[in-house]
Amino acid sequence: MEEKLRELFRQLNLGRNEGEETPREKVLQELSAKGVARHIEQIQSSENKRKIVVMAGAGISTAAGIPDFRSPGTGLYDNLKKYNLPEPMAVFDIGFFRANPKPFFHLAKELYPGKFKPTISHYFVRLLAEKGLLLRHYTQNIDTLERRAGIDGELLVEAHGSYHMGHCIDCGKEYSHQFVKDLVFADKVPLCTVPKCGWVKRVTVEKEKEKEEEKEK
Repeated sequence: MEEKLRELFRQLNLGRNEGEETPREKVLQELSAKGVARHIEQIQSSENKRKIVVMAGAGISTAAGIPDFRSPGTGLYDNLKKYNLPEPMAVFDIGFFRANPKPFFHLAKELYPGKFKPTISHYFVRLLAEKGLLLRHYTQNIDTLERRAGIDGELLVEAHGSYHMGHCIDCGKEYSHQFVKDLVFADKVPLCTVPKCGWVKRVTVEKEKEKEEEKEK
């Protein structure tokens, strides 16, 4: 893990601004897990102690076996070719979804929570929460591994939605995780149960995306 931290800090060029000869003031005295722990201890023992905000992306879940989007050969976009989409991003496009929801739910089945376990990164965030140090955990991931690791939903902001709950894309009615899962694993497209509605629904991520698209119009 320490080697991964060192590589991350190297890629982020922490320690100096690009083109600067004078290094920035060090935040971490040591680029390692121990260095992070010492920094947290120093903050908490100071007069200006603060809680911690975590921002996470696909990187904390790839170690669990979940593919990221863009890695050649193993990335999600490369593996979407079998669905004969007009383009890889179409599987997440609300217009394409309304016309043909099946590819989305086939993909949802492949990536469904339960097949993957939280990583050490997820449990690190849980530890912060248990110590009362976590203010909020923001994640781009929809895999719910934070919840599986035991992090309270009140501390989570799932920026792209998640499998935790679904909504009808027309009337907005909420559906449980189990309702969606039973239909997806039966290779059926979930339909809204509201009379005269009937539009297929998908996980919360797409409802939130559609809201943003409507705002842009």
